[in-house]
Amino acid sequence: MYSPEDSTNNRALPRASALARAVVVVTMILLVLLPAAGGEPVALRGHTAWVGAVAFSPDGKTVATGSADRTTRIWEAATGREVARLSGHDDYVSAVAFSPDGRTLATGSYDDQARLWDVSKRATRQVLSGHRGAVMSVAFSRDGDSLATASLDGTIRLWSVADGSEKSILAGHKSWVNSVAFNADGRRIVSGSSDGTIKIRDATTGDTTVTIDATKTEVRSIALSPNGSALAAGLRYGTVKIFDGRTWEERFELAAHKGDAWSVAFSPDRKTLITGGGDWNQPGQVKLWDPVTGKLKATIEASGEVLAIAVSPGGTKVAAACGDKSVTIWELPQEQTR
Repeated sequence: MYSPEDSTNNRALPRASALARAVVVVTMILLVLLPAAGGEPVALRGHTAWVGAVAFSPDGKTVATGSADRTTRIWEAATGREVARLSGHDDYVSAVAFSPDGRTLATGSYDDQARLWDVSKRATRQVLSGHRGAVMSVAFSRDGDSLATASLDGTIRLWSVADGSEKSILAGHKSWVNSVAFNADGRRIVSGSSDGTIKIRDATTGDTTVTIDATKTEVRSIALSPNGSALAAGLRYGTVKIFDGRTWEERFELAAHKGDAWSVAFSPDRKTLITGGGDWNQPGQVKLWDPVTGKLKATIEASGEVLAIAVSPGGTKVAAACGDKSVTIWELPQEQTR
């Protein structure tokens, strides 16, 4: 998850031979210029500061974004039309997520709070107070009854979605917690931290069952594949690591971006890993990878540093929120949606 507190690095990607680079460039151009039917990218225009959070609704018809302009906005995915503007946070909006039924939107902010919004009424339903640091990531449980929030105070908190009450506080990380997610069956909570570890916990008891200490640098983002077979971690300095979702052993790593790998996601069919990153105040990229072999499938050029990405429920679109105030939705190249 993007944090303006720490956004500088200078790591370069490894060099390849001239022939290999030429082949990759030609392949990437073909893939980017041959989008699936539906065609042109959709631009979501209106935010007045960097956009660090983005999420599709469960039906894929709307997109929510969170920005340093302190607003959360809801957009029509097909046209880019703004349909709602939610105000209430007193600082950057750093995280957004829809509930499984699409009726509730959760947001996290640098005001140390999370909020639950009634999507149809465009109004705050609950204010979740308790963290002593910015809320960087929010995630609903599979049944939609619980919300997990990850914070720069080093903790994860679990909340009741029904009444906004705090269920538990999960400590253990020694630094900022930047990303949190429930696994596919909802029985595990996975978190990534600036302490360089990933923790897997029992969602019922909160007990840590596994700690992965193999990153050697800050964990910016995490994502679990839909069936739980793989875990991806985006790291500082652009590396992305893939772990086995059952044994938690590292499979391989990717030199994915020149800047931090701020966001990672899997396609619903599990055939594509999508990463977003880039250098501060420089155009970034969205990259599509084979999660089994680590082969780069395609690169999409963004107008600004990519701070957050989201994949549509149908797996046909990817949205990128950027540091230049832009949000863009692309249809994925045809190869990715077959």
